[in-house]
Amino acid sequence: MIVLRNYQTESIGELRVGFKDHLRQVLCLPTGAGKTVVFSEMVRMAAEKGTITLVLTDRIELFKQTFKSLNRHGMRIQELNAQTKGFDPSAFVTLAMVETFKRRAVDGYIPNLIIIDEAHKGNFNKILERYPYSMVVGATATPVGKHFHKYYTNIVQNIDIPDLLEQGFLVPCKAFQMQDDFSDLEVRRGEYTESSQFMHFNKRKLYTGVIDNWKKYAEGKKTIVFNVNIEHSEQMTQKFNDAGILSECITSKTPKDERRRILKAFSAGLIPVLNNCGILTTGYDEPSIECVIMNRKTKSLPLFLQCCGRGSRLYPGKENFIVLDFGENHNEHGMWEEPRNWELKKPRKKKDGAAPVKMCPTCDAMLHASLMVCKYCGHIFQKKEEKVPEGKMVEVVPQTPDFLRGRKISDLDMDELIKLQQSKKYKASFIWRVIRSRGEQYLIDYAAKMGYKPSWVRWQKGHMSDCQFKNYILK
Repeated sequence: MIVLRNYQTESIGELRVGFKDHLRQVLCLPTGAGKTVVFSEMVRMAAEKGTITLVLTDRIELFKQTFKSLNRHGMRIQELNAQTKGFDPSAFVTLAMVETFKRRAVDGYIPNLIIIDEAHKGNFNKILERYPYSMVVGATATPVGKHFHKYYTNIVQNIDIPDLLEQGFLVPCKAFQMQDDFSDLEVRRGEYTESSQFMHFNKRKLYTGVIDNWKKYAEGKKTIVFNVNIEHSEQMTQKFNDAGILSECITSKTPKDERRRILKAFSAGLIPVLNNCGILTTGYDEPSIECVIMNRKTKSLPLFLQCCGRGSRLYPGKENFIVLDFGENHNEHGMWEEPRNWELKKPRKKKDGAAPVKMCPTCDAMLHASLMVCKYCGHIFQKKEEKVPEGKMVEVVPQTPDFLRGRKISDLDMDELIKLQQSKKYKASFIWRVIRSRGEQYLIDYAAKMGYKPSWVRWQKGHMSDCQFKNYILK
C-alpha cells in the first residue's frame, strides 16, 4: 500500500469537497510533489466505487510512468496506445494516449471521471468538449494557458515549492545567470523562434562559455543540458567531448534502444553531461541530477519550471542543485522556488521583463535592484552602480518585500498577512495555517476579505488542528 504525504491526502480531500460545486477542477502540484501518486490514489478510490475513469496523457514517457504508478495498486488497467488494439467501454480504468483515444473511442463510452496529466497543454480540449458532463481533474504543475478559464472553474493548490523545500521534500536551488543581449531574437506565437535562437547561441564563444562556467560552478556534478534544437544539442555535445568531458545527447532522432542505453549510462554516472532538446522535460525522473543548464531562452513558464525541476529531487548526499541560465530566463520568469499563486483567470498580456536585478560588485551575488546593502557581503550601493557587463555569470537570489523586512509572522495583522500572501513570498497554504491559528472567527473574517467561497471556509474549519507554522523573521 502506498502511504501518501499529508499534503497529498489534503489535495484529494479538497478535490472531493470541490466537486460539490465544480464539475472540472485543476490539481496544481509542483514538479516533484507527486501529482501522479495523488491522481493514482484517486483512480484507485474511484475504481473501488465502480466509477468509470479515463486517464489521459500525451507523452509515452508519462504513459509508462502513470501505468507503473497505477499498477502498484493492483488495478486492472485497460491500456490504449498506438500498439494496443480494441477498446472495452465497460472497463473501470482506462489509461490512454490522448491522440489514440481521439481516434479509437467508441460511441456510448462515457467516463464518469477524467484525469488529465499535464493539463496545461491544449491538446486535451477536444476531449473536454466531447464529455461536457464528466467530472474532470486536470493535473499540472503550471496552470498556464488560454484554455484554463474556459474549461475549469476551480483550482486546488495546497502546497508550493517553498513549502516542499521547508518540509524537506525537494532540495534548494542555487542559480546563476549569464548576462547577454537578446535583442536579436524573434517571437512568434508567444515563443522565441528556434531559428533566431540558434543563430544567437550557435557561436564559438557561447559554446566555450557554457563549458568554462560549468567547470567553474558545477564540475563533477551530474548535469542535464536543455538546448535550442537538434543541431545545437549535437554541437554542444561535441564541444564537451572536445574539452575532455564525456557527453552524449538525446533528440527526437535518437533510436529507442540507443536512448535507453544513454539514459541507463547517465543514471549510473558513466556520462557526466547529458544534452537534449525538448525530450527530457516531462516524464523523466533522475533524482541524481545536480546541475541544470538552460542553454536556451523561453517565454514558457511551464517549460522553464519543468527544466529546472529536473534537478530538484531528493538524492543521498545532494544538498542543493545548480542552475546555469544562459538565456536570462530568470529575468523573464523569476526564481524557480518563487511562490506562485495560480488563478483561473483570462490571461492578460504580460509586461515585458520581470523584477529588475543587479549584481553585487564585491561578491557577484544577484540581488533585487532596490536593495542598497548586499545581504551576503554587506557591500553598500551608491545611487548609481555600474551595469552588469554582458558575458558575466551572476548568482540569482530570491527577493523579500522591503516593507515587511524584520517583522515576525506572528506580529502581522490581517491586512499585512494578506499583503504577504499577495507578494507571493510565502505560499497561501502557509498563510492559511497562520490564519487558522487565530481561531474560527478570524478565519471567517479573512475569507470575507479575500472573497473566498463558503466551501473554502468549510474545508478550513475541518483542518483547524493543522495550524502550526514557523514564526519566520522576514528577511
